[in-house]
Amino acid sequence: MDRIVINTGMEGFHLLSSVSLVDGLQIRGRAALADPPSLAVMECLAQLGALHVRRLHDFSKHAFLLKVERFSLAGQGRIQGNLALSGTLVARSQAAFSYDLGAEEAGKEVCSGRFVFSVTAYDDRFPKDLLMNRYKELFACLTSGSGIG
Repeated sequence: MDRIVINTGMEGFHLLSSVSLVDGLQIRGRAALADPPSLAVMECLAQLGALHVRRLHDFSKHAFLLKVERFSLAGQGRIQGNLALSGTLVARSQAAFSYDLGAEEAGKEVCSGRFVFSVTAYDDRFPKDLLMNRYKELFACLTSGSGIG
């Protein structure tokens, strides 16, 4: 079987800096980017949405991006700086979750989109011992100091 290897050239996998609000319908966070490819902000939004889905399931299921229904960038330039990220759950079923996600820089919208996520049980491809603890620790780290627990 052939493997596809994707190397973005960016250090680290998690682009989120913090999470400031989480409830049953919304998540808010920040990402600090220093001259990344413009579509890196799409990855920030996907990480924010997937983190919300995991939290809704108390980290007991593996969450992943199923598709991006729409996505738009406000400008042609590179996005950098401290981005305010927001996500709102607009629809859900047993295994699918649709979010409106967006990012602002200095109060101006830089991108927005509709992202769909799904969940699956942990298995040999997605090991529970590794992933459940990793995402719980990540969530704790991103929300430390925010009053979210």
